[in-house]
Amino acid sequence: MTKVKSNFRGKITKDAQRQQKAATSYGHLLLPRNVNVFSPEPGGKVQLDFLPYEVTDHRHPDQDKEAEIATPGTLWYKRPYKLHRSVGTDNDSYVCLTSIGKKCPICEYRSKRMKEGADKEETDAMRASLRNLYIVVPLDSKKHELTPHIFDISQFLFQNLLNEELEENEDNGVFPELVGGKTLKVRFESRTIGKGQPFAEASRIDFIDREEDYDESILDEVPDLDNVLKVLTYEELNMKFFDLSDEEDGGKLSPPDDEEEEEDEKPIITPLRRHKTLTHHAPVVKEEDEEKPFKHKRNGEIDTPARGSTTGPVRTAKEREEDAPVRTTTRRARNVETEDDPKNKCPHGHKFGVDTDKFDDCDTCALWDSCTEAKEKK
Repeated sequence: MTKVKSNFRGKITKDAQRQQKAATSYGHLLLPRNVNVFSPEPGGKVQLDFLPYEVTDHRHPDQDKEAEIATPGTLWYKRPYKLHRSVGTDNDSYVCLTSIGKKCPICEYRSKRMKEGADKEETDAMRASLRNLYIVVPLDSKKHELTPHIFDISQFLFQNLLNEELEENEDNGVFPELVGGKTLKVRFESRTIGKGQPFAEASRIDFIDREEDYDESILDEVPDLDNVLKVLTYEELNMKFFDLSDEEDGGKLSPPDDEEEEEDEKPIITPLRRHKTLTHHAPVVKEEDEEKPFKHKRNGEIDTPARGSTTGPVRTAKEREEDAPVRTTTRRARNVETEDDPKNKCPHGHKFGVDTDKFDDCDTCALWDSCTEAKEKK
């Protein structure tokens, strides 16, 4: 009997290891195995430990080489990125390519439509929102296990308030430290827009001394936030945005320029409004989605630390109302009369066409559109 050489030696084991390490797709995120998303309860309170991660992205949005902030090889506590919501007829969300320092077809098309004089409702629907990723350990949540989670939330709903609290007491800036860090006790108010589902917005943050530090070895186990974003190629995102696809017969993706557009245009839907977009042409590309395998485990068990004393001055909600502008969940209308200011100077003292979306002032600035357009031209 002739012996048949085995083709499976080592292969099945290797494939099993790959499956164990494979990331799980969660919308626009690629979650490492055994790592879940933390979702705050609207109207609830929770204690969170924030853990740092080692930066690997050479174009990290927070990078400051002189101050050694968010440079490759250093530790940082958040990963900012931008997200386009309700894209195409499937109304999916996709990471804006400017998040990784590349050109974005949606942003380019938005800029084009602005130059063509499109109404604000249409261009606002294509605008990317600023969000942040964090690594948190929920200490007293009934819904979440006592393990590191990925916390994904908009800048407006959390980071803005955190920035205000850190300005009040800079000593609390050590909160992400493994040794000597602080626990954040966060209160989330319940907000709604129109008839939509309620969502959580941070309304108060207190800093509590941790009673137990984290071992440095946990840095080998926490997720790399620079690699959990599911980022499409320019061609892939372009096709998603304009609802283009390959044809089986190898034909063209869309009618020639001289043909009339179809009557039933596919809408791009936003959480607040709907609008129609123009048809467009895009090249066909192969998918290049790559998932980075990841193994995660907590270094030892995490015991819930006892509540310590609150450090630094804590402002009540009433005091915050008196000391700071009123916080709203909807963007205030801009003064369109100043949108075309020929001087092109930032009314808040920032760099026009450079500091777009870097400051809270940008949220309500009358020159946001022109500032963004100037930045995209550079």
